[in-house]
This record gives sequence, C-alpha cells and structure tokens, in this order.
Amino acid sequence: MKIMNQPNQQKKCGKHANFFPAPHRVFDDEVFRNQLSHADRDFYITLCHLSNRHANEDGWFRHIDGEFKTLNGKRKGFFSYGFGSTTCKRARKKLVALGLIEIKENPEKHGRTGGTMYRIRTEIWNIPIDQNSLKNRPP
Repeated sequence: MKIMNQPNQQKKCGKHANFFPAPHRVFDDEVFRNQLSHADRDFYITLCHLSNRHANEDGWFRHIDGEFKTLNGKRKGFFSYGFGSTTCKRARKKLVALGLIEIKENPEKHGRTGGTMYRIRTEIWNIPIDQNSLKNRPP
C-alpha cells in the first residue's frame, strides 16, 4: 500500500522516481513563451521527465517518436505520452533552435529502430530572467 505523504523513493542510480527538475524558464521567459506552443512546452517537460529516468552519466537518453511495446507489454515511445510524430518533429526542431536540447541520431542495432538521442541543456536554466518583465506582463 502506498502512503500519499511518503517521500520519493530513490532509485539505484540516485535519481528519484517521482521528482524531476524542470525549468520555469520556458513558461516565464518572454522569448520562450512567445516562441513555444503549449505542445512544445509539454514535449520539453516530457523530455525532462525522461532525462531523469533514463539519461546516462553524460545526460544522453534515447527515445522514439512512434510507439512500441516492451516484452512485458508496456507501451513506450512518445506516442504513449500523446504526441504524434509531426508534433515530435516540430517541437524537437524548435527546442534545438532555441538551445534547450541537443540531439543526435542513434544507430540501428539488431534491426531495431535506433530512435533519437536527447540531452537537456541545463546550463540555460541558470541565466537570470528579467523580473520586471514578469511583473509588467498581462495575466
């Protein structure tokens, strides 16, 4: 039985299963807010979640746009998060152009789709935001 107020369970690799860092910058910064759609921001937050769960020591993790099932029947891929392949391509292109993520192609292995390798660029999270622009913006 799960108790609602229990702390996050730490995984073997030192990451928490129920917590992941996500920047407020994509919602607060005027540049990002004007250039990213809701779907783009949702895609970015999903990438932050996946990075916390699956990234290696260098921050890279692999994911595919479509859907596939694991050996035990779990649905995986961005499709399982509600993103179509067109949304993935459009959001990925915008996020790379804005410097929020890095991508590289993952080679195919054993006849399986290699997917795309992602890395969240966390150094952009530390750049200060102009607080005056937040106070003066309309609700």
